[in-house]
Amino acid sequence: MSKGRINIRQAEIKKARIEIIPMIDTIFFLLVFFLITSITQTKMNGMATSLPKDSTAASKPPTKAVITDDATGNLYINTDKVAMAQIQPQLQAMINADPGTILIVNVDKTRKVQEAISIMDAVNKVNLPPDAITSDNTTPAVMIATTPVDASGNAATSATATTSAAPAAGGG
Repeated sequence: MSKGRINIRQAEIKKARIEIIPMIDTIFFLLVFFLITSITQTKMNGMATSLPKDSTAASKPPTKAVITDDATGNLYINTDKVAMAQIQPQLQAMINADPGTILIVNVDKTRKVQEAISIMDAVNKVNLPPDAITSDNTTPAVMIATTPVDASGNAATSATATTSAAPAAGGG
């Protein structure tokens, strides 16, 4: 009998490889984690101060003056109908009474741009009183309404806009 040899192929031994990209991701994650946790645990060692409280600032919202030019060309300050020549003096009186008054210009989208510019010119002539303390010291805060607003300066729905405009037209 002949001795037969069976050739069994041995599996190739693969060397272990260390993948560097997942290790970098893990190290970066740990670095960010420890940075964030250390920042949140930092104590502020500043001098303790007792700041004064302003009782009027929190309780009194800013006064708003809404200048409206409706679709028919009527001008209103809040709900009072006014002429173009009366806008600047009435706004000046409001600003003199309360320098923190915010002026809101509300022009109907069917009105011409020149009419909106005329209103803005009248608003631009309004000056703050000399004793008012603001960052600008010359003109009051002015906002232009891009959506319809009611007499109090709040965004109006189409139903609110029509019902709030009716008393304003009849009241003047």
